[in-house]
Amino acid sequence: MTQTAAIFLSAYRELSARRLFWLALVINVLVVALFASLGINEQGISFLGWTFDSPFYNSTTTSPETFYKSLFVALGVDWWLGLIATLLALVTTCGIIPDLVAPGSIDLLLAKPIGRARLFLTKYATGLLFAALQVCVFSLASFAAIGLRGGVWEWGLFLAVPIVTFFYSLLYCICALVGMLTKSSVASLILTLLAWTVIFSVNLSESIVVAGRIANSLETAAIERELAAGVTKDGSEPLEESDLETLRSDLQKAKDNRIDWDRAYFWFHGIKSFVPKTYDTLELLDRWLLASASMPTRDPDSERGPQRAFGPRRVKRGEYERALRDEERSRSIAWVLGTSAAFEAGILLLATVVFVRRDY
Repeated sequence: MTQTAAIFLSAYRELSARRLFWLALVINVLVVALFASLGINEQGISFLGWTFDSPFYNSTTTSPETFYKSLFVALGVDWWLGLIATLLALVTTCGIIPDLVAPGSIDLLLAKPIGRARLFLTKYATGLLFAALQVCVFSLASFAAIGLRGGVWEWGLFLAVPIVTFFYSLLYCICALVGMLTKSSVASLILTLLAWTVIFSVNLSESIVVAGRIANSLETAAIERELAAGVTKDGSEPLEESDLETLRSDLQKAKDNRIDWDRAYFWFHGIKSFVPKTYDTLELLDRWLLASASMPTRDPDSERGPQRAFGPRRVKRGEYERALRDEERSRSIAWVLGTSAAFEAGILLLATVVFVRRDY
């Protein structure tokens, strides 16, 4: 344990000696200060004393608690920690493993009484230290901002620390493997970003297929209800034969499309099962944090706002969005975290085997 603690301490000193480390921490505080300057009142959204009227988004429709929690999740976690801060962390830590296996450095470390596997995994864990510290600072500043501005001291914000750190580890394990194989910081960063793009594309494609599949299911059910009723939407008069023929034709098209959507879902969902669930991992914080807030949901009869891609024509947008949300949150935590952890474990096992068996 003494050797492990010494490696962690050395890694912290190495990180704190870099300007980007302190710059990232300062930017974290500035980002929190930015969304803390936003507010909500009876007229709409306020910013540094200016108020922007909104009949749909104000304190009568959304509580300050929900408003700031939503900002924390949508802007803080999804955009800042899930994208920009992750890029900063990768740039900062991508050289840890290549520096470990560099001539001179590795000779000194292997001379110490510590196993190779423990040495590599300890160095990997120190790479996660940077991300964890960033999230800790951001969560602490957000906790204070939401408490002072939103009037609620939400300890659930600190769930972001393990969730976002785990999200980062899903990318950093790839960075560590590439760094081990290439001994190049630049190559490990570029190939990790490329892998992230592929993972994002798989997750996005699967979500589009899910949205289209749900839309098709709702559209089919709506047509069948209209045919069963045999009257116009307002129920004032029976449907004419031409209208019935149009409905039958649309129903047949919807059923034919269902086969294509099911086939696409089978393949994309199957592929996604083997890659990290980056979006679903961050969405867990949304699921847990906003569950305790009075988060408003769209009225199932609401038609306000543009319909999403592949949205059903005969179903209200509120009903469609509720079905999408229910589908997203029906996915078990074991599937989201378990399959992602299995991917990371496999990558780490490969990298560790290479490190242990390599002749330095």
